[in-house]
Amino acid sequence: MTTLQLTPRRGQGRSGAPPAAGAPVTIAVDVARTKWVYVCRWAGAEQRRLSTPGALSHLQALVQEYLALGCTVEVVYEACGFGYEAAWWVAAQPGARVVVVAPSTVEQAPGAGVKTDGLDAGGLAWKAEHGLLKGIYVPSRAVHEQRQLSRTYEQVLRNRRRAQTQLRLLLQDHGHTEAPARAAGWPALARWVAQEQVQWPAPRQQCVAELLAQRAAADASAQRLHRALTQLGHSPAYAAVVAALAAQPGVGSFTAIRVVLELGDIHRFATAAALANYLGLTPREYSSGEVVRRGHVRKCGPGRLRAWLLQCAWAAVRTGGDAP
Repeated sequence: MTTLQLTPRRGQGRSGAPPAAGAPVTIAVDVARTKWVYVCRWAGAEQRRLSTPGALSHLQALVQEYLALGCTVEVVYEACGFGYEAAWWVAAQPGARVVVVAPSTVEQAPGAGVKTDGLDAGGLAWKAEHGLLKGIYVPSRAVHEQRQLSRTYEQVLRNRRRAQTQLRLLLQDHGHTEAPARAAGWPALARWVAQEQVQWPAPRQQCVAELLAQRAAADASAQRLHRALTQLGHSPAYAAVVAALAAQPGVGSFTAIRVVLELGDIHRFATAAALANYLGLTPREYSSGEVVRRGHVRKCGPGRLRAWLLQCAWAAVRTGGDAP
């Protein structure tokens, strides 16, 4: 593991002494693909700024050095495409805590003409030291791994739809206007293609066969992931809550396990209104004095969850006959 030497940042007028035992140390990290920039603050001032290649081992070495001095360490960084590995590791260290911040919630100075990784990390460190940052929910490693089943299932469905769309566009480009319309569904189109393609030129047959193979592969993947999610919903860890959600009109057990995995720890929502606000189901409002203006729902938060709830609502309407 890399060993980092404690050195004061130039221009700060520090004596070079490490923080006192038990002192709180804030480490802000600006994470990029090839380089991570760190800013360390204690005693109310920025004491150190450094950069390393983009690897978790360097952050581990930095945190462990301060922990070895008896300090309490807070690590803060913006959520990014590198997952929660850093957050899980820091949270597992005695005397350390981690705050993962949504980039959209970090205020930027208006009209700022200079932006660097060091300035971004310095601003994060200052805000964290003064308690101005609110962290996002970090799922456990197990939940994160299980939730990936649902998200990969969604990606596979998109691949399947893409292959179907590409096939329809190919047929349209070659003048096959007599092909079944989209409203007829995929089985009707597949049967029509199987009957007609023997009359087509060889290049067109090969292209159609490739798109059909892509669609079939995506469909097989979707079925395997569907079975895996269904089995997970029947496991002891989720069976009770999935059964409770599936008891609601329009909600099936498959959608229930996906909703549970996406929401994670439900106890992080203090009230039902907090959950509705997280899902973006609360209306927009612009009111002043006696004038009250409310608009459409805000549509913030996870769009996939809103889509599933909308589908469940329509299913409940169709099965219950409650059209209004």
